[in-house]
Amino acid sequence: MTAGPPQAQPHRAAAGPSSGAGSVAGRHRGGGQLAQLERSVRAGGRSPARAAVTRAALPPTTSVRRSAVLALVSDTATPDIVLTRRNAHLNHHAGQVSLPGGRADPQDADIVATALREAQEEVGLQPSAANVIGTLPATLIAVSSSNVTTVVASWDGAAPLGIVDPGEVAAIRRVAMSELADPAHRARAHHPSGFRGPAFLLEDLFVWGFTAQLLDEILDAGGWSQPWDRHRVVDIPTEYLGRSLNS
Repeated sequence: MTAGPPQAQPHRAAAGPSSGAGSVAGRHRGGGQLAQLERSVRAGGRSPARAAVTRAALPPTTSVRRSAVLALVSDTATPDIVLTRRNAHLNHHAGQVSLPGGRADPQDADIVATALREAQEEVGLQPSAANVIGTLPATLIAVSSSNVTTVVASWDGAAPLGIVDPGEVAAIRRVAMSELADPAHRARAHHPSGFRGPAFLLEDLFVWGFTAQLLDEILDAGGWSQPWDRHRVVDIPTEYLGRSLNS
């Protein structure tokens, strides 16, 4: 989070569930898959993949802060999602790939406002450009003592994005959902601690951990997923391990 954050602008709340698949799909240039994602998010529930990310309970004296990330999917003919790579000097998740987001501030109206403010501070997205679909169940990330809510939103993909806080964000990448779903880009990541979970092997990024779990869930929810070799295991590159072996 940047110092002296701008005041969050009002966000557009998601409308109630649609009365039929046709009416939802008709609103999306992204077609049936984006409509399916919208229905899935609004239906709620916790996926097995998400549950696998939650670490063991923290000691009772640990202070847990609320955080939010923004899963921003473009409502275009070729939907994509916005990813960032965190700077290598950060204390938590250094050098790793993430969704825009961060910890809640007292001035945030709610957790959705947190996600939109953080996206504005990190990648320059104006809150008014996001159409909030809903939220996914929060997940405890023990290494950063955060209870993280994922806010899912769509946008027209037209507004330019750029690094606002270079101290936190090293790079921005819009990745097509079809690129993420490509079986050639799927594997299971092996962490030195023994942890194994979904990974995405892109040409210029290695995605694992909480972010990979979320992407895996979103691909499933939107119907983009394809069968992939779940027996393929790869070690996490050193530059993506962060400062802690427990991240």
